Formats: sequence, structure tokens, C-alpha cells
Amino acid sequence: MRLWLARRLYDYQHLRDLRGPDVRPWVLRGRLIARGPDNEPLVRCERPLAWVADEVLHEARKLVDEQGSGEWGPMDRR
Repeated sequence: MRLWLARRLYDYQHLRDLRGPDVRPWVLRGRLIARGPDNEPLVRCERPLAWVADEVLHEARKLVDEQGSGEWGPMDRR
């Protein structure tokens, strides 16, 4: 579960660079309403709970980097 979550955070790390410093990951309480084209959960936010701290993002990157997979990287499709 820890690596799965780290990969989800890592996938979208480029968004802050692309869209600005106010773009931050956050945790919400919600309800699954559907699945997207890549089978990602689409949720209706019932309540925002917390911002994800920069320290957590650094730890996520470290966990993914430690896997040593050249095939894994952020979903930056520019």
C-alpha cells in the first residue's frame, strides 16, 4: 500500500511545476462515482481533509526511485 500511494503521488509531481506553486496534492473524503479511462477512481468530494506535506512528496519520490525501474516516471505528457 505504501509503494502504491507513493507512485500515485509521484505520477502527478510535475503539476506544480506546470501550473504553479499553489497546486498541491490533498487528501479528501469522498464517494466513488465512476472510473476514468485509465481505471482511475472518479470521486465526489464530500470533505477536504488535509494538504499533503512536501516531506511526504519527497519520501514518495525516494520510494519510487529506490525501485530502480527505468520504466516508471511521472505522467508528464508534455
